[in-house]
Amino acid sequence: MDERDIETSSSARAHDVVLSVDGVPVASFREVVARLRADYPGEDPAHVEGIVLREWEAFSAGRPLVVPAAVEEGAREILDLARD
Repeated sequence: MDERDIETSSSARAHDVVLSVDGVPVASFREVVARLRADYPGEDPAHVEGIVLREWEAFSAGRPLVVPAAVEEGAREILDLARD
């Protein structure tokens, strides 16, 4: 991924965009859950988190938009082992 594909945003609220990656607005999972828990204090926190996870699965079809940098490092280690 190219750094030019990541843009920061300064807005804050229910549709908070922390970053835009490859043109897709994204937000921190933790922050989304925290905002929803604050807006829906009567809901069980596990239920709120479950809803966010289901929505993510429906949106992403199981394919991640971003991965931690360590994932690439791990993949390289596995690929390097195959070369030996």
